[in-house]
Amino acid sequence: MIILASDTSGKSISVALSKEGTVIEEISGQDTMQHASSLLPAINQILQNNDLSIADIDLFATTTGPGSFTGIRIGLSAVMGLAYGTGKRVYGVSSLATLAAAIADAALLVAPVVDARGGRVYSGLYLKGESLIEERPREISAFLETLVDKFPQDEKIVFVGDGSPLIQEYLDEQEREHPLNVAEERFVFAEPEKNNISAAQVALLAQAAYLRGESFPAAHELEANYGIESSAKRNLKKKGDK
Repeated sequence: MIILASDTSGKSISVALSKEGTVIEEISGQDTMQHASSLLPAINQILQNNDLSIADIDLFATTTGPGSFTGIRIGLSAVMGLAYGTGKRVYGVSSLATLAAAIADAALLVAPVVDARGGRVYSGLYLKGESLIEERPREISAFLETLVDKFPQDEKIVFVGDGSPLIQEYLDEQEREHPLNVAEERFVFAEPEKNNISAAQVALLAQAAYLRGESFPAAHELEANYGIESSAKRNLKKKGDK
């Protein structure tokens, strides 16, 4: 099983190849948001580096969001086009689930967070790969209150994703007078390099799904997970309400 995996949901792109469950190469771009001009060249490069053609790929895997609306559209369009052209299947996975899977300590509660702008984060909570709460955008203060109210005080929660600095900033602003009255040591933060989604992790998740016998959708069935409506759609609705 040769898997070509990609992520375009954040500021940078990531492309990876795996063979029989082993990642053989990963290419990650800079934080430039130039997904449209860099994704396909990165795919071509990684194929050339490994003497493969697009026809050699057995499964295409990608994050479906939430994250950058533009990035998600570009990434899904590319993957769907490649899969459709080769008649191969696709595997789509949540950006938040991918971030959570990168944390090696399975005993920890993992809170993947992606910047949703305006003081909000796309957020979720995972334990041993299982989602414990609904993935959706939340105000940072409300998200922290949810974690405190619903989960035991003695359990550590590790934040990961590009929303982590926002969580840290919020906690710093509250200092020790934080209204949640949560001990600082309860909330911990993953290493900064884990805050960017890795296509290698996407490939490993796809391989695991394959080994579990999951069925994969056809190219045209892959759906984006934007989390919230785009600003363009919200503006249109506002105009329609006037």
